[in-house]
Amino acid sequence: MKMKKVAAVLMTAVMACGLFAGCGSSDTKGEGGSDSGKAKINICTWNEPTKNEELNMYVQCEKATGIDVEVTVIPESDYSSKLNQMAATGDDSIDVFILWENDLVNFAKSGGVVALDDYLSDSDINTDDFIDTVSELSEGLDGTYGLPWGVAAEILYYNQDMFDAAGIPYPTNDWSYDDFLAAAEALTQKDGDSTSVYGCALPNVQTWWAGIGMAGDQIYDPASGEMVLGSGAEAFVQDCADMVGKGIMPEPSSDTADLFASGKAAMAWAGSWNMATYGDDLGFNWDIATLPTNAEKYNTLHTGFYAINAKSGDAENAWKVIEYLMSKEGQTINSTASGNMSALKTIAAEGAWKAESVKTVENWDAMTDSLENGIFGYTCLPAGVTSNAISNFNSAVTGGMTAKEAVEKSMDYAAETIGY
Repeated sequence: MKMKKVAAVLMTAVMACGLFAGCGSSDTKGEGGSDSGKAKINICTWNEPTKNEELNMYVQCEKATGIDVEVTVIPESDYSSKLNQMAATGDDSIDVFILWENDLVNFAKSGGVVALDDYLSDSDINTDDFIDTVSELSEGLDGTYGLPWGVAAEILYYNQDMFDAAGIPYPTNDWSYDDFLAAAEALTQKDGDSTSVYGCALPNVQTWWAGIGMAGDQIYDPASGEMVLGSGAEAFVQDCADMVGKGIMPEPSSDTADLFASGKAAMAWAGSWNMATYGDDLGFNWDIATLPTNAEKYNTLHTGFYAINAKSGDAENAWKVIEYLMSKEGQTINSTASGNMSALKTIAAEGAWKAESVKTVENWDAMTDSLENGIFGYTCLPAGVTSNAISNFNSAVTGGMTAKEAVEKSMDYAAETIGY
């Protein structure tokens, strides 16, 4: 099976990078212990934990289990490569990995994480309650190697005040792609030859793939591990190039400012996790909808999987930490703090993910609709492959190459990198 070849390529590559010192521990504690005499478990993540202790699931885990939970934060841009590097070098400083989708299968097949089935057999965690797409990620493995901390998707954010001023009806969860294109053009505000307010922000790392998926491309083939781009990608990249040319979208740049939040873009496709960040602090009325429907209704799902490092010296307590984080209490705290749904359907149905700081949102159904139509797509591909493709797409948008050339170059790089 070609996924085995993917794992071999990734693990070989990271071994060549040398030792990873960033997450190494200078702790001189004994196995499974800490200076306080309590068990100590180190978990790594890409997000800084909230300083609000009531909403900090790690602090609450310590209180509930009596285990010292130490959190190591690795920058998101380096996260996947660092974890692969740790696994390749046998680093034991982390007990619990939160693995991204593109790493779960590789870590399981290479022995980097342990199977959780024996732990689950004595646990109250109901794996039958997970949304179907999460369960499908473990198909083909000989067990369960990770449990999802939550689930998120891309959604459409829109400035209600700008829609009102332009006399355009608000987006709905059944909005078509043509509706989106027409609104983006109508909402663009010009100041001479330059744009003062864009109809829509340019796709970002996540939403490039949503646009390509809704244009009809598979993006990721779970049976082969291959990237699958074609006419859908060409069409969407060309649409973005045309909108940039007309000033409806901004050109790609190194400026990472959020144009929607600053009132410089009437719409944006972005992650559902932005809702809690925006709250009611944007200075204008805003709401959400699902992404528009083109050839297909499409969303990429995002998650991370709690997994026990095979090199952990205290797997039993590592499991106790995971078990708490997957409990109703742990999942509710996580959803309340992050605005992300639990992947456990019964817990998600209780609505803790509806960010309390957001008073302007009325269309909460946009979230449930997005998750119902979501799949794990580009997130299952190696990060280097998808970042290379986005670089090519951005080049095509500014005229550096054609949309067709961007797709062909991306496909060639993926085949060479993954090995097919």
